[in-house]
Amino acid sequence: MNSTSRRITLMRNKPKKLHGLICAVALSMLAASITKGAGNSPGNKPDETDRAAWMDDAKFGLFIHWGIYSQLKDGEWVMFRRKMPISEYELLAKTFNPVKFNADEWVKVAKDSGMKYIVITSKHHDGFAMFDSKVSDYNIVKATPFKRDPMMELSVACKKAGIKLGFYYSHAQDWYHPGGAIHAKKSWDPAQAGDFQTYLKEISIPQIKELVSTYDPAILWFDTPWQMTSKDGYMVVDAVRTINSKTLINSRLMYHGGQVRRLKPTQLAELKEMGIDYLSYRDKTIPEKSPWKHWETCMTLNHSWGYSDHDFNWKTPETVIRQLVEVVSKGGTFLLNVGPTAEGVIPEDSVKILAEVGDWLKINGEAIYGAKPTELEGVGKLSTESLDQLKAQEKASGKTGTLKKRKVKPEMVYEWLATGKAGKIYIHLFKWPTNPFVIEEFKGQVSKVYLLSARGKHLKFKQTGSILTVGLPSEPTGGLVPVLCLELNQ
Repeated sequence: MNSTSRRITLMRNKPKKLHGLICAVALSMLAASITKGAGNSPGNKPDETDRAAWMDDAKFGLFIHWGIYSQLKDGEWVMFRRKMPISEYELLAKTFNPVKFNADEWVKVAKDSGMKYIVITSKHHDGFAMFDSKVSDYNIVKATPFKRDPMMELSVACKKAGIKLGFYYSHAQDWYHPGGAIHAKKSWDPAQAGDFQTYLKEISIPQIKELVSTYDPAILWFDTPWQMTSKDGYMVVDAVRTINSKTLINSRLMYHGGQVRRLKPTQLAELKEMGIDYLSYRDKTIPEKSPWKHWETCMTLNHSWGYSDHDFNWKTPETVIRQLVEVVSKGGTFLLNVGPTAEGVIPEDSVKILAEVGDWLKINGEAIYGAKPTELEGVGKLSTESLDQLKAQEKASGKTGTLKKRKVKPEMVYEWLATGKAGKIYIHLFKWPTNPFVIEEFKGQVSKVYLLSARGKHLKFKQTGSILTVGLPSEPTGGLVPVLCLELNQ
């Protein structure tokens, strides 16, 4: 396909009438209510639909970065990093034939891992659609020898398994279609030239409509909104809501992950007014707290999102569980990524790690699914181990200076963290106590104590004022992270 023929025939649907922007007075009043406290923040404001309520029960999802870039085995940003001309990169479509892809097997990996939903890249920044798009022929059905629609196959498999399916869609950064290639106002191929508004209205929004109307996704997961204006945001939300009022939309429609933790009350208010359902925080980070009821953070199992054949920095199952617990203890939802190969196989290392996490959840899932934050905080200490590890990895990659630029500091390592439900508090013990386990300033009256791995064996405990002391076995049980359950008098 040459640079002329690649300018495919487009569906030129006119966008529906835009929502009117909220008036300044209303916005000011709403912003004022937010500053009174997190309880009045837009994310906690009563909502007639509260579309994202199911995320509070799900807590754990599978992120999948997969596309024609997996053939290069160097991540999903390879086209950008290498500044590959479109005429060269698009040839990857002609050789993309993931014959080992099996939707049921992928969904089984998620389910066996204890995950409740999946978000997969339907189109990443390279502009290649991993679904059967009528808007652009640059898609997996029309441009590859595979000729199948993996998004539809996953949709069917997820419904059979009771797993929700969502789609990542790069709505404002597209290195292939004219007008979408500007990343921080830079492009590298003359064929990328074009008008962003034309791209948005003739490629992005029509494909978004296709995804919503054809696959009925639980989530539309947007990313890198470099060129989006408020007017554009309302236009996209209107396009989605006109077709399906239940599909969730994340905050990256308007703000990238790094911006979310610094949003002003007026910006949060506008997101709520626009119809954004939850906040997506910066990749690979866990916020200390969030002003919204529903939020999510995403992590990788190694350092890469898309498949890489030279990234062996795998997280241990225990590290994954620690991160999951920390997210849930702070009220969030955890989205954990895998990068399948060009053949359509989830790497074996990923599957093994996830399987161990799933085994832990079979015993301790009660403390995760539907769990909420408590007033208890874990005992933390500064650790330089993780920082030293990051430095070693940076040196091995040859990309020195990254940690300094990111201002990476030693992280807090918790000895324990708590999650809770009505009448119960769960203590996740990352470090097994050598002495009786003690919680100071404990509120509430405990009626019984036991490990989730040994529910029938009640442990001795003592409450003296606000001090709770629990006698634990000499050796931990319950898998990688034992969980202590405190049942309370109601």
